[in-house]
Amino acid sequence: MKKIYPLIGILGPIIYILAVFVGGALRHDYSALYNAISELSMANAPNKLLMDILFGLYNVFILIFGVGAFLDPDFKSKKFKSGALMLFVIGVLGLMVLVFTQDPRGTPATLFGTLHIALSGVTAALTIISVIVIGLSFKDYVGMKSFSWYSYLTAIFIFLSGGAGAASIAVNSPFGGLFERITIFLFMVWVIVFSYILYKGNLKPVPK
Repeated sequence: MKKIYPLIGILGPIIYILAVFVGGALRHDYSALYNAISELSMANAPNKLLMDILFGLYNVFILIFGVGAFLDPDFKSKKFKSGALMLFVIGVLGLMVLVFTQDPRGTPATLFGTLHIALSGVTAALTIISVIVIGLSFKDYVGMKSFSWYSYLTAIFIFLSGGAGAASIAVNSPFGGLFERITIFLFMVWVIVFSYILYKGNLKPVPK
């Protein structure tokens, strides 16, 4: 794999995390514990253009990284290829979510808001599945069992924190934003670790 792809895979999540912190810091009416990340880029949100650019960059980077991983000749397993393809789709769906923005809290549901929820749900499912299948594919490489187990644990914690976040937001809990951040940041860190492994390269298949 060309080194540019894993570098993009590392840079994308860093941009996303910075966007979340910068976007929240620029708003005095926004709470990282309570408000969803999507509220930073919903229609008429302050600094929406900046947020759209930063979140858009992340999604473009993640889909490019997914393409690079999919085309990597060193990985031929169907599990790895399917996981890489899911990363590409996650990037595409992320760009669509920026178009179909979240409805403001307490307002009637709109078509865009409904599509936002649906796209976010599909993205969440693909996130968990991609982490698992890529983790499974690394069992076939020497010294990579630790990354496989790290991937499984990450998927479990994403599922648990994601469920807690969805439930918290549904009942208007003051901690919905916190659970959502835990969920997404778990994935961001995993992508960075995964990208770094690919950047180092020199993976050797387990002898049959």
